[in-house]
Amino acid sequence: MSRQLHLLTSLLLFFSFTLLSCGEGEEQWVEEHGYGPISEPLEFNGIDEDLAVEGKQIFDSYCAACHAMSATISGPALGRITERRTPEFVINYTLNPRENRQQHPIGQELADEYPGGMTNTGIDEDQARAVLEYLRYYSEYREDPSD
Repeated sequence: MSRQLHLLTSLLLFFSFTLLSCGEGEEQWVEEHGYGPISEPLEFNGIDEDLAVEGKQIFDSYCAACHAMSATISGPALGRITERRTPEFVINYTLNPRENRQQHPIGQELADEYPGGMTNTGIDEDQARAVLEYLRYYSEYREDPSD
């Protein structure tokens, strides 16, 4: 009986530790990468200039009213955002601004600094990925990609 109890106790401790570790990993992910649909690291093989051109067009349509590359409008300048934030954070924040502004420490700082708040643009994950590629391109070359 004591061997079975010892085995049961060991298994319970193991599973409890495993569950707690998973929760900590998720919290660390959210702390670094924000709240949103991107929950695993993105992979890149250099900058995709065609995708960056598409991203610039989306940026001009959905983002440029509030953001510029080197100047603050009603939102922060984004020309160097990929040097300060992870790609996953940029996409998650773009797709889920409300939850990030309310719950994420960086989002809360942005809410204090830019009280108007970022609205949900309605772009999808593929469009957000294209905008990210534009921001990566701009950060690397300090110019817009050519059409």
